[in-house]
Amino acid sequence: MEDNFQIDVNVPKELNVNDVKKYLYKNKELMAKYIFYKHGNLYYSVQLEDGLYKFPISTVDESTSNSASIIDKFQSKGVYNLSADLGETPFDNEIKASLLNRWIGKAFENGNFEKMFEQK
Repeated sequence: MEDNFQIDVNVPKELNVNDVKKYLYKNKELMAKYIFYKHGNLYYSVQLEDGLYKFPISTVDESTSNSASIIDKFQSKGVYNLSADLGETPFDNEIKASLLNRWIGKAFENGNFEKMFEQK
């Protein structure tokens, strides 16, 4: 007698930057929310289908840090420049998440797109 059975394992799909960007473009009204500022970074959160994620937006040009970390520069009152990447973007308390795709992509590259809470 042959036993036929299947194991139903819900393995979450690995989060992919392109899938996130497509999701944000499809849901243009989805808002990212400012949560805090720390060590030269603005942190925003965005609600996706599987949970709430946070990501940083650097406000300091890291190329001017001369091997010292941004934290060391702030603590020693060293010279630092604002990031040219910010341009004239207004960073309000809430902003359309699709407008932050540039920084979401950078967060993925740096491993800083982090899940805060699981969607139930």
